[in-house]
This record gives sequence, C-alpha cells and structure tokens, in this order.
Amino acid sequence: MDENGSGIDIKYDEDILRLINQLKTEIIERKWAEKKSRDALDYAESIIDSVKHPLVVLDENRKVISANLAFYDLFNLTPGMVLGQPFLRISDGFFNFEEMNRLLSVKPTTEPVVIEIHRNFHLIGRKYLKAAIQGLQYNVKHLNFSFLTIEDITEQKNTEMQLRKALEEKSILVREVHHRVKNNLQILLSLLSLQISSLHDESPEEVLEEARTRIMAIAAVHECISEDGEVDRLPLQEAIRRLIEGLDALFDDGVQVSIKVPVIFLSINQATILSLVLNEIVSDIHKAGFEVDAPSKRIIIEGQTTGNEVIITISDNGHVKEAPRRLINRAKPESSLGYILVKNLVEQQLKGSWKTRINKGITHEIRFNTEVDSAFTAQPLQEI
Repeated sequence: MDENGSGIDIKYDEDILRLINQLKTEIIERKWAEKKSRDALDYAESIIDSVKHPLVVLDENRKVISANLAFYDLFNLTPGMVLGQPFLRISDGFFNFEEMNRLLSVKPTTEPVVIEIHRNFHLIGRKYLKAAIQGLQYNVKHLNFSFLTIEDITEQKNTEMQLRKALEEKSILVREVHHRVKNNLQILLSLLSLQISSLHDESPEEVLEEARTRIMAIAAVHECISEDGEVDRLPLQEAIRRLIEGLDALFDDGVQVSIKVPVIFLSINQATILSLVLNEIVSDIHKAGFEVDAPSKRIIIEGQTTGNEVIITISDNGHVKEAPRRLINRAKPESSLGYILVKNLVEQQLKGSWKTRINKGITHEIRFNTEVDSAFTAQPLQEI
C-alpha cells in the first residue's frame, strides 16, 4: 500500500462492483420470475376463458387468483367480492360448508378429486353441483395453482329423478295390471261357471253373447288404464262411455242411451265391478225392456256423489216384462242369472246396495262408498 492509500481504493472499488453485480443478478432473476408469473397467469387465464363451466384458480393458500364469467353468473357474485379472497370466506362464507371444506383440504394433484354437493344456497336456491379440484405446477417451483371447477348438474339430477320415478311407477303399474288381470280372469271364470249352470234355460248363442258383453265390460275399464296410466284413479264416465258404445254396436236396436255422470274417479276394483253391473242391467234393458216397434226407446244413466258415497241410477222408459230374463222378475228373481250377478256384485264386491222401482219403466239405484285401491282378491260369486 502506498502513502496515498491507493490499495484501499482498489479494494473498495472491487467490493462495490461485486455488490452491484449481485444486485443486477437479483433484479434480473426477479424480473425473470415476474415474467414467468405473468406468463403463468396468462396461461391460467387462457385455460379459464376456454372452460364453459364455472372455474376458479386458487393459489397454494386457497386464495382466488382468477375466476371465469360462468362462475360469477352461476353464484350471482362479482369480481370485487371474489378476487384475492380466501375461497371459503367469499361473501361471508358462501362456500364455507362441510363438502367444500373437505374438498379443499385435499392436497391437489394432477388427478382431479370430485365430489357432489346438494344444498340450498342463499342467493340461487337449491342446487345439485359437481365440484372438482386439480393441481397444476408451472415450471417455476414456487408457482403452484389449483383449478376448482363447479358444474351445475341440477337439471340433470332432476331429470334422472323424474326418470327413476317414472320407471318405478311403470313397474308398479305393470305389477298392478298383472294382478288385476288375474283377478278379472277369476271373475270371468266365476261368471262362466254360473252361466254354465243355466245352460238349460238359454241357447249356446245367448250364453256366448252374454260372455262377450261381460268381457267387453272389463275391457272398457282396462282401456282407461292403458290411456291414462293410473291404476287407483279411473274416470268413471269414460269407462261407462266405452261400455255403452260397445253395447250399442252389439245390439243396434235404436235405443238412445244418455250418460249424465259427473267427474268421478274410482279404483280399478270398483270400476271393474260397476262396469260388470252396468253391463248386466243395460244389456237386460236392450233385450227385454222395450217392444220391438216402440217409437222412442231411451236409457238414462246418471251419477252423483255425496261425500264418499257414489249413487248411480239407470232408468228406461220401456215396459215391465214378466219374464225370467228380466232382472226384477218379481215372481222368482232367484231364477234369473242376471239378478244373481247384480246382487252379488253390488253387495259382496262393492259392499253397497241395489234397489229397483217401477214407474213407466224400471229404475235401478246402486249405492256404494269409494275405496282406496289396494291389493284386491276377487270374491267368489254366489252359486245359483
């Protein structure tokens, strides 16, 4: 070192230069890191913009870095309420519930973790959501992102539930119809057994014709089932209309039938039995209620309800004919198969009453209480 201290100056200059170079290096590295951060954010933004479902980018502390428009629209939130906030604290804990806490507690990996959420949200109502979180590590070690997607699957879930319910109802309907068909076949078997015992009074043609009308009566009810798809609520008026149309076509005798029945729903059990009863009464009127050359032949079917009680009246303007075929054969009613059938069907199956009165023609009055359809077993009809 010389007397002027030049050696100290040289060492000082070297320290300054080393410090300056170190600062330059740090500045360059920081700028490079900032550029990489911007690049990473731009990359994240490009991913966000391409996703149609609500998506949020979270940092490693679960703060919101960015979110797409679909997220704001679905949850009725604004960027000012979301950006920079811990996700679970957004809008006074909008997302702070058990399922979301459980999802965010999972360490993000490149494989998404998915959960389903069903809850009632404050601003948007009850929703079904599918949320998934997936990690993404950019090529800078300290930049770790998580992508949280939230898909609204409410409509899909509601559709699935409706389809499941429809399938269950259809399955129940099929089982019920099979059960009813079995019961109706049992009723037909009983009817045919009764009719076989009366073959000595009727020709084979008459027996077959009566069997045909009884099958028509049951078919009229089942047509209502197939169209409406309900087992326990059958429209009575429609079943009667179908039955009368079939009988009119069969007899083709010019009898005018008027149906004055309000909206009444019956179980399939009661509708089937009542249809068989009406078939017996109306068929009997067609066959024996009028003179062949009568100028005006009319049948009126009326209905009304009083509470749970259903009242059905069938009246005609024909003459009272004392013959075994008439349901009210006063001389010996027990000899009439029709009489036995109506009496048994009304009293045993419908648990109701059947009365007749004579005026210009005959009026039949049937009363019974409606029932809730349930497992039903046909009761055996009384033998003659």
